[in-house]
Amino acid sequence: MLKYIGGILIIICGTLGGIYFSLRLKKKSEFLEQYLIFLNRVRTMIEYGNMSVRDIFGELKNISVIEPVLTDTEKFLDDGENFENAWKMSVDKNMKEFDKSDIEMIYFFGKSFGVTDKNGEISKIDLHSQMIKERLDTLKNDMASKTRIYRILGMFGGVLAAVMIC
Repeated sequence: MLKYIGGILIIICGTLGGIYFSLRLKKKSEFLEQYLIFLNRVRTMIEYGNMSVRDIFGELKNISVIEPVLTDTEKFLDDGENFENAWKMSVDKNMKEFDKSDIEMIYFFGKSFGVTDKNGEISKIDLHSQMIKERLDTLKNDMASKTRIYRILGMFGGVLAAVMIC
């Protein structure tokens, strides 16, 4: 009897592992969508307003998914860091579950933000937005199939482990 309960628990753990990885993909997709909204708002503020980096971040804290990154960036700026280092440290702190390639794309924003004139900033934001859109499109195309695969593999992995152990 105990053996069967253990087998069922192993199957459940495998299934939950598959669900975890599929939810990670969804979280990544949501973050990139919110990040695009953030970039579009930053572009608009630069184009039509005359705002400092600190003012822009203060205005954009209501974007829920990226809010921790913005808050921590402000804290690091208050501690005397330059924007590039503050952005990088904030991204490192808040985006641990993301792939290295995704994090490198997010670093791109902080590397050169606030160092050129208005037109240069708008051009860089447009380029960055295009990169993020392409990544998001790829992720959404993969998400439908990978989500299902992760869940099925998790369940079957759990069943296989349970059969081998029991």
